[in-house]
Amino acid sequence: MKAKKRVKKKKAEKKNILKDANSDSYFFVNNGTVLKNVLDLSKQLDNMADGVFEHHVNEMRNDFSNWIKDVFKEDKLAKELLKTTDKDKTQIILLKYVINKFK
Repeated sequence: MKAKKRVKKKKAEKKNILKDANSDSYFFVNNGTVLKNVLDLSKQLDNMADGVFEHHVNEMRNDFSNWIKDVFKEDKLAKELLKTTDKDKTQIILLKYVINKFK
């Protein structure tokens, strides 16, 4: 019986990472883009100007990490994001995390 509960919990966790946040918890990028979930963030990083990224992620703060921790309760991912201020590395961390959720 416990095994079934673990499987259900794991499926719920997988959905959470891709699920849209409540509308009052969307992330508003300083260029006007609205992010609803972690996959949106990963996709937007492809075209995000370096200055926009650096506004949100720099030596002083990491707004994306905070959003993921506070809204999606993904503490492990949030901690990983704190390890870099590089846009490409941030995207790699996000994508690896999403892929590992579906293993």
